[in-house]
Amino acid sequence: MIANANADLMAQADPNADTSGLEARYPKAKIGDFDGNPQQVTEMDALVSYLQMLGTLVDFKNYGETAGYR
Repeated sequence: MIANANADLMAQADPNADTSGLEARYPKAKIGDFDGNPQQVTEMDALVSYLQMLGTLVDFKNYGETAGYR
């Protein structure tokens, strides 16, 4: 995975890239230009990708709605 990190980053941020390798390694990954600037990969692209990844880590089977209410 680390060996492909740079290629995966560029493929995920470019909607016109060949994403077959990225999709094989990360089948749930969202692919696209997240900040609206296809000319470069920016911090906003990285932030949106990171937040999307964090959302996949939630295990709702272990979440108790009443116990988590504050």
